Amino acid sequence: MALAAFIVVLLIAFGIALASKRGAIGSSMHDVMVASGSFGGFLLFFIMVGEIYSVTTMIGGPGSIYARGTTYGIWYIGYILLAYVVGYFVNPAIWKLGQLSKASTISDILGWRFNSKSLQFVVALAGIVFLTPLAQNQFAGMGIVLRYLDIGISFNIGIILSCILAFVFIAIAGIRAPAWVSVFKDILLIAVIIAVGGIAISSTDGGIVSIFKDVADKMPEMLVVETQPVTLNVTFFVSTILFQMVGFYMLPVAVQSTLTSKNERNLRRNSILMPIYMLMFPFLVIIAYFALLNMPGLENKDFAFLAVAELLPHWVIGLVAGGATLTAVLVLALYVLSIGGLFSKNILGLFKPDMNEKTMVKLTNLFTALVLIVAAFCALFLPNLMANVLMVGYAGLTQVFAAMMCAFFWKRATKQGVVSGLIVGYIAVFVLKNAFTVMPFGITYGAYAMLINIIVIVAVSFMTKQDVLVEERFHMYKHFRKN
Repeated sequence: MALAAFIVVLLIAFGIALASKRGAIGSSMHDVMVASGSFGGFLLFFIMVGEIYSVTTMIGGPGSIYARGTTYGIWYIGYILLAYVVGYFVNPAIWKLGQLSKASTISDILGWRFNSKSLQFVVALAGIVFLTPLAQNQFAGMGIVLRYLDIGISFNIGIILSCILAFVFIAIAGIRAPAWVSVFKDILLIAVIIAVGGIAISSTDGGIVSIFKDVADKMPEMLVVETQPVTLNVTFFVSTILFQMVGFYMLPVAVQSTLTSKNERNLRRNSILMPIYMLMFPFLVIIAYFALLNMPGLENKDFAFLAVAELLPHWVIGLVAGGATLTAVLVLALYVLSIGGLFSKNILGLFKPDMNEKTMVKLTNLFTALVLIVAAFCALFLPNLMANVLMVGYAGLTQVFAAMMCAFFWKRATKQGVVSGLIVGYIAVFVLKNAFTVMPFGITYGAYAMLINIIVIVAVSFMTKQDVLVEERFHMYKHFRKN
């Protein structure tokens, strides 16, 4: 019964992906990557939240609270909610630059604004390096689900199915397929989380109040933020929230989703509405503390959600497994599409500027398939290979925030300054992460790398001559922003 429910979930998703092709405008690179900027508020909402809430939200959220207490919960809620505020102002600005540059990727935007192929290349290469392990990480969450819930599908088979589905989603209709499947995925994700949270509440005498009272009585340390060691104290905690807040919409996949919007009004409206989605998070917290009280000593802390889910009927467990797998597939598809576009358009396209759209789309699909194969291989045979890169992935991708702020606000920023700052920032992320166990004052190493990045941008910009075209494009953007 569970296996049947699992298969039904994936078949429905496949059917939705096939149907999404009907809305396609064409098969150009711009249509494949950003749906020619045709998404209204409904689809835009789901494509933007679809990339945020993945299988790691469902599994990693309760698992982290089970292991470390309230720290994870406050961090997760804090940086995402604050990021929505940043997005209210930043996303319309990104969209406007995208309109001016006819962009499909973040590299297109920055390369056009600073009239620099070197910048375009650096941003694209860094995006591929830092985004690939984040894509591969989706397999880790899915693996936990399929290994714990015995529904008749092995982890190896699950990875193969996921790769096939992710590629099919992209090959059928570019970003349109993940967008439409996101609607189904998010409904299923919320339903599953509420169902598991509901069984935890109904299985406890006294319900929610009793769960938290028992935790406060028996393990009060799980309800406070740690003060020691310094790597987990409040300074580190707050600096990490603020750093990830500003970098949240700098990920290549986030910029790509922003560029699918039909207008800037929908972007602002979504930033207001998207926090509503966080209403599912209290259920994840309840699940974590219920597991902590009733299922102590789990072999793997990430089993917390699944251990509670096993209290549900067998066919519902199949939906849990199907929903988790679909979530992983969908986020994986969005990530590899972004990676494929960066490679074909912003790296190969620089060396072969006369490449036609049809060839570029084929190369995007080809590189997408290659990334999926590499990610699957690593997940199956070398699961720890990318662990270190995964740790610095968000810190690296966030470095582009400094360049984007210069694109919006600083006329004097030169292409040489921005390129130099980014390269130094990327290097600083790796050096600081591996050279220091504890950073001064406990502040996250990514913030120090960003500070170095900004200093280099400013210094080099004042030492180099401004490109006339770069200055003109700043004024073009400024004029467009006012109108």
